[in-house]
Amino acid sequence: MGTNGLFVQQLQLGPMDNFVYLVGAEGSPETAIVDAAWDIDAALAAAEAAGRTVTHALVSHWHADHTNGLVPLLHKRGVRIHCHAGDVPDLPREVQGEVVATAGGDRIQIGALTMMSLHTPGHTPGSTTWHLPPQGAFEGAVFSGDTLFVNACGRCDFRGGDPALMYESLKRLGTLGDGVRLYPGHDYGDVPVSTIGRERANNPYYARLGSLEEFLGLRMRPRT
Repeated sequence: MGTNGLFVQQLQLGPMDNFVYLVGAEGSPETAIVDAAWDIDAALAAAEAAGRTVTHALVSHWHADHTNGLVPLLHKRGVRIHCHAGDVPDLPREVQGEVVATAGGDRIQIGALTMMSLHTPGHTPGSTTWHLPPQGAFEGAVFSGDTLFVNACGRCDFRGGDPALMYESLKRLGTLGDGVRLYPGHDYGDVPVSTIGRERANNPYYARLGSLEEFLGLRMRPRT
């Protein structure tokens, strides 16, 4: 899909409703794969069919369902892997030496496209939302991994999770413009792509951001 000079292809791959993304600038073949997982051959075939070349891999967080394609991807393509320093130790050992460790605010150049790293911990210590800032009529986009979903947010009870940090990360994402497109890490909602404005209006976790206690009461209540 090309919009306002942006190429985004959303691929649903694997048994856990994961979304894998191909992202680049129209007119420039260099492409990033966001959360390389499951069927790397299918992702690379989609890129080739679109006339794209995968040159970068952007990691939202270390969990295997978002990173189990990094090893085969590295074997097939000489990509640069970008992951927040807090999650690098939990990536597959075979790729750790090839990773460019990032911090919040870092900018990654992918051909004519500039992607910015937003550190949004809570699901994991190094959880990262990859942000395309506004430009002209384009209001921006975020690739949020397992931080923000359509009508939901990521779990905080896995190793390294922290609900208080998730609360702060959601508040930070909520300050972005209403028209910023949200590309989540899983197909868990009623639509595959949302906006920050839609989530602020409809996502029950945003309704609980008035206080940390309210948020914790919803996010950490026992599962039935």
